[in-house]
Amino acid sequence: MSGMAMMNGLVHTADLEWKPLGPGTSYRLLRVSAETGVWSAILKMEKGAVFAPHKHLGPAEIFILSGSTHDRLGITRAGDYEFEPLGAEHPATTALEESLIHFTAHGPIAFHDDKGRIVMLLDSEFFLKAQEQEPQYSLKKAA
Repeated sequence: MSGMAMMNGLVHTADLEWKPLGPGTSYRLLRVSAETGVWSAILKMEKGAVFAPHKHLGPAEIFILSGSTHDRLGITRAGDYEFEPLGAEHPATTALEESLIHFTAHGPIAFHDDKGRIVMLLDSEFFLKAQEQEPQYSLKKAA
């Protein structure tokens, strides 16, 4: 699926599969743009799941749909909105209970090890490649 195919339209999120992102974490991709690097997803974190230490290489917007997490700014709960500016660094983000999070990144997220070396880049290219490997949509003739 190309980036343009997901730029506009209606997404029935309940119809999307949960895809693994890491231990205890999965996602439903809502939108990805190869042109701008912006991606948006619903993240599901099991209780105790952890996002490894990371740095935002572009701003990010986070809205907690359900559950709660703990990150560099404190505890977030259902209904909370968080903005992460370019360059924000996190030692870790932990789900305090099963949580659903609407996450929009306006650039890559660089996950790093304890020596500061980048070990994974979560960006639009990551999601575009994942979509190409497992197409989710097919064309059907209207009845």
